Amino acid sequence: MRNKILLLAGLLFLLFGSSCTTVKRFKSADYKGTDNALVDVELYNSRLVAESVPQQDMHLWNLSANAQTRLVQILDERYPDNEQFMSVMSKNYQLSGEKSVDNFTRKELLMVFSVTRDRDYPKINDPAGRFSPADRIEYLKLTLEIPEENKLKFTRWNRYATEYGVVEIADVSFSRSLELDAGGDPGGVELSGKASLNRSEKQVIESRYLKLNGSLSDYKVVLEEEGTRGLDLTGNISANVSLEFRGFPERVVIPFFSDSGTLVLQFDDVLVPALDLAPDTLFAMLSMEYIYRHVESGWLTYAEWDDKVEYYKGTLHKRVPLFTKQDYLPGFYSIGNEKDERNALKFSRENGKEYLLQFMDYPSARRFLDWLSNPVRDPLRPVFIGTIQLVFKGQPVTPAKIREEELKVMPVH
Repeated sequence: MRNKILLLAGLLFLLFGSSCTTVKRFKSADYKGTDNALVDVELYNSRLVAESVPQQDMHLWNLSANAQTRLVQILDERYPDNEQFMSVMSKNYQLSGEKSVDNFTRKELLMVFSVTRDRDYPKINDPAGRFSPADRIEYLKLTLEIPEENKLKFTRWNRYATEYGVVEIADVSFSRSLELDAGGDPGGVELSGKASLNRSEKQVIESRYLKLNGSLSDYKVVLEEEGTRGLDLTGNISANVSLEFRGFPERVVIPFFSDSGTLVLQFDDVLVPALDLAPDTLFAMLSMEYIYRHVESGWLTYAEWDDKVEYYKGTLHKRVPLFTKQDYLPGFYSIGNEKDERNALKFSRENGKEYLLQFMDYPSARRFLDWLSNPVRDPLRPVFIGTIQLVFKGQPVTPAKIREEELKVMPVH
């Protein structure tokens, strides 16, 4: 009888012991040091686009009905020509009295980073190797820094959010049942009995991890990412930021032609990048810090609880090109015979100063040149537009001079 009681107690002990569960992350973990050759990063793509700046000006349809009527009457009196009238009707207006200045110093930088890791399959069973199919990048920190001497700075994120994900580590459901049957006749008395025990448990464990985080300063962009079990951080990371060049004001010409061929020039002030400070190619320093999770043993199963893990830390620094000068220069056009401001048309104002005659786009410059080259014009008569005189190499411009010098439309930069 005593032996059966001891057997029963032992079985109950095993039952309770087997019903207590834990969810292990790995079998063991050790930090093995630094290895900078396990992960690589490239600036896969980067390009500049015009920044979308919210327009703060007013236009005709923002006004009340009475104000719209009065504005149309004023514009009709001021610009009786149909083409001029329709042009000013489509403009925005500032009620504060301050003139709006077009800004070409603000751009949006679109970047795509490509992160890869070493996959050395020939050393899959080599004890000295650092690769197994279960390896992954567990942590990444990317830093992109531009030199301060370029007079360029980051201003804001255009697409950025700190994002977290939740991964379900375990959903453990189990049931244990045990029936025992003990009997005997100690002391001539017959004893018998049955015992049963049922235990069920459901355990769900979730872990929160960082998918993307970042910070921004005048000259630095930082991106941070964290992995979790079964999630490798190889792949592409994209970021869109706004940046601003140091600039200075310039003046462009907008020609308006009437149906009869009469020309009116409108001068607009614009803000353009300081070209004398701009390099032909702007480079940045790309740095990466990472934690590499190498599975020394236990990788034959997808579960990670039986993995023997080794961690390696690595850093990487490289100089990468962001964009070239041509990517951010405004697309202005002039009329000349060489890509040089000294050999292009200029205009002289009442103050005697000369300014480069530059246009916002190619069609405007082309039409202006056709207007100058009109064969009905006196070939030797200097060209004036109101009180504005056109000059070329310091001399008054005539239709004959335009043909003689073979002037054509050329990009300013």
